[in-house]
Amino acid sequence: MSKYYVGDVGTEIILDCGMDITGATGIHIHVRKPDGSVEAWDAAVWTIDGAPNYVKYTTQAGDFDVAGEYRVQAGLTLSGWTGRGETATFDVGEVFELP
Repeated sequence: MSKYYVGDVGTEIILDCGMDITGATGIHIHVRKPDGSVEAWDAAVWTIDGAPNYVKYTTQAGDFDVAGEYRVQAGLTLSGWTGRGETATFDVGEVFELP
């Protein structure tokens, strides 16, 4: 498993939706940060090994601004269904300054 740290930019968050989500709209990754704040990061359909089953977001400045456990869910609309996927978690660590 990769390690993530406060301030990291360019980290790819990829969630498996378990089914073909081609044509989905309103694609987001819903995020609950360790401080309790909630955000929705705009995401896109991502294909791995020919399967368009994934939602992908690349972190930007300010996304990993709090250390601790992040909880994420894919959210989208597909064929008249709107909802969220299962919750995944990962930790974002504190950075330290060199002397």
